[in-house]
Amino acid sequence: MAEKSTQQYLRSNDVNEKLIASIDNGIIILDEELSIFYYNKWLEIHTQLKEVDVLNHKIDEVFTNINGKTLKRKIKTALRMETPTFYTATITKYLLPIKINQLKISGFKHMRQDVSVIPFDKEKRLVALIITDQTNVTNTNNLLQSNIKKVQDLNNELIKERETIDERVILLKIDTNNLITQTSRAYTDLLGFDKESIINNDYFYLERLQMPVALKEEIQKHQREKKVLKFEKVSLTSEGKEICLLSTLVPQYNQSAQHIGFIIFSENITNAKLLQEHQEKLLRNSRASAMGEMISMIAHQWRQPLSVINTIIATLKIKKELDILEDHLITSSYNRIEETVSFLSETIDDFRNFFKENKELKRVPMHIIFEKSNNLLRSEMEIYSILYEEDIDEKLLITTLQNELVQTIINILKNSVDAFKENPHDAQKLTVKSYESQTCITIEIEDNAGGIPKDILQKVFEPYFSTKSKNGTGLGLYVCKTIIEEHLKGQLTMRSRDNKTKTIIELPKNVVVS
Repeated sequence: MAEKSTQQYLRSNDVNEKLIASIDNGIIILDEELSIFYYNKWLEIHTQLKEVDVLNHKIDEVFTNINGKTLKRKIKTALRMETPTFYTATITKYLLPIKINQLKISGFKHMRQDVSVIPFDKEKRLVALIITDQTNVTNTNNLLQSNIKKVQDLNNELIKERETIDERVILLKIDTNNLITQTSRAYTDLLGFDKESIINNDYFYLERLQMPVALKEEIQKHQREKKVLKFEKVSLTSEGKEICLLSTLVPQYNQSAQHIGFIIFSENITNAKLLQEHQEKLLRNSRASAMGEMISMIAHQWRQPLSVINTIIATLKIKKELDILEDHLITSSYNRIEETVSFLSETIDDFRNFFKENKELKRVPMHIIFEKSNNLLRSEMEIYSILYEEDIDEKLLITTLQNELVQTIINILKNSVDAFKENPHDAQKLTVKSYESQTCITIEIEDNAGGIPKDILQKVFEPYFSTKSKNGTGLGLYVCKTIIEEHLKGQLTMRSRDNKTKTIIELPKNVVVS
């Protein structure tokens, strides 16, 4: 059959098939009577209709859901004004009924679309419809809206935790001009100053009488290089009393990874009378650094439970839409959400207890320790196809500081999961076992996530050393070693070979808290 003149026009003007085929959008060329003159490969794939089958047909006859009057009006407006008109996913939802994979996109049955009606040829009265898939964006926005209340509740809990930290951690924050922007209550209480008298003052000016020139130059050098620095100095209280502070200068970044200043964590060592050889031990036990890492871990440990809650809600919504929602599923989902929220609360208590001076010894089965430790990570292991194997005798008991040991194991397991994320492969496996000897109880955690080079392995327990490409503070294993060796009186070592990394924890059967 002979081509129409308009069709010949399109072919003669050489519509760039290769260019259009490479665009990840649907493209249809129509006239103002809605006849189709071009239908690209993207649409053939997504609608399962061939171009030859739709050419010269009216689009509202091919897709009967389309309101022809509305589309004609938008086409005439676009041609008359010589400017695009639009359908948006938030209002129209979709123009072409393209089904989507329910396993991948949980919220909708059909692809949500933004559609631009663009003037193509005013004389021939042709327009191009550009169809963009907005399903993921729309689905994400809906999920975010449904979880606003949960995020607000969690933020309230974090605010309470910050208040606790504010009372205990000696810290101040300075901006890039060295102006003090924030101090903790612990800092102002220690020095006896009102916060208002310190904020917006130059840090070096306030410390000018007690800070040696060499120390000031060293701090400023690390500021320029945005590096961590540990230093010891004397500060004066409001009453003129000298306070010796062991401080850690840490660069601070905002959520956009822009450098905004520094945080100075401090420890009051005025009354500490330790020998020179014990000073490094003091640094490893810097509670300020540990507290900073713990706050990061709280947010880190909450991500997965929130993901579990989101998944349950999404599943309920899908089954509701498909009218297959059953009462037993609703009940089990409510129970799972309640269990997850309870665990979030327990996590807060665990972190709070870590900083209590009156440590509580508990005699507990070792398998319970691991149950508490891997509960947060179980879903993440399933998502990333990590096989988790556990070999622990249910009769094996240990007397220890439970919260400290649980936090250590969580951190080590999370490191393994993160290693699999960065180095995924087909046979991902995480193995845990614990056994008893005459003198101690041993825990072994092994992953096959690629191993750690020897030169890196020697540094993994150093503070602020991180192998992670991003979101790594470098304090995780440092804190773990501090907990095991200083709090639990045990030993923590790590070995790596043949693409495997094994962490070994050796603990006394009964911890004696000094």
